[in-house]
Amino acid sequence: MINIYCADIGNYSSITALRGEKPKVMRSVLVDMTATSASRGIDSDDSPSVKLGNKFLVLGDRAVKQKNPQAAAERGKQLPEFVKPFALAGLRQDFEGTVRFLVPDRDRIEEESIKSCLIDSHQVIVNSRNYQHRIKNVEFYLETDVAVIHAYKTGKLDPEGDTLGIDIGGGTTNYVVMTPNGEVLTRRSIPKVGGVSLANDIINSDLIQNYARQDKCAFKVAKMMDAIADGSLIYGRKYDFSSVFPDLLENWFNGLMDGITTAANDYLADVTNIMLIGGCSNLVRHKLSSKTGFYIPVDPQLSNIQALLAM
Repeated sequence: MINIYCADIGNYSSITALRGEKPKVMRSVLVDMTATSASRGIDSDDSPSVKLGNKFLVLGDRAVKQKNPQAAAERGKQLPEFVKPFALAGLRQDFEGTVRFLVPDRDRIEEESIKSCLIDSHQVIVNSRNYQHRIKNVEFYLETDVAVIHAYKTGKLDPEGDTLGIDIGGGTTNYVVMTPNGEVLTRRSIPKVGGVSLANDIINSDLIQNYARQDKCAFKVAKMMDAIADGSLIYGRKYDFSSVFPDLLENWFNGLMDGITTAANDYLADVTNIMLIGGCSNLVRHKLSSKTGFYIPVDPQLSNIQALLAM
């Protein structure tokens, strides 16, 4: 039997899963600790240390707290420097087989870059344990499309109508209009939208800018995204932005939906389902849960990886 390993390297979180196992979720932030004397902290499943070649990296939540962390939302999630450590960090046993890799759209140059850094034999140390991997092939699948197809197959969507699938991720928003038999009528991947744009809206608000001037501090996008995702609406320990968040969220979501529905207008006449996935979908669950035709899965951030695992 060919081993199948699925990888969804996202701008906010990276999700990996070996077929038959539960997905592992890690924050898409890393820091190179190779030449530092700083404390490397305690290894954990969702914030591991990874040694690749002569590089010692810390991934996940611990990386956010270090000096000069690199966030995929700001650097680009398709860069080999993110793809390789995050993909290999999710494997906690020796592996030989095929990687199914999710991408927002098909780009030959990016796909060749991902293949060149993954198809090989790899020795990696994760949380002080040695692993040997041999990746023979990388197959690419479109985010959102696979989730909508899976939702039709599992009876989550009205089979008599088309679906507008919207995947609101950390840094990218994808949308697709698909028929019940899997025909794609239109699709688009919109970069620099999603959670990162909402975080920037908050940082640029008068409230946060007043905090910045008052305390002479800088506000980072990655840390602001954490404050949104964990529901605290507090940056760090003291910068509360809950008073401005509802209006900024409403404006952000309405602008996002207006742009998508305007662009896809020619294909919406037969749409009876609007399916929202991606981690940011949870931010508007309360707003849409009672509206007819809207469907948000229980764990929308896992929709794509669950669809790959079910193939």
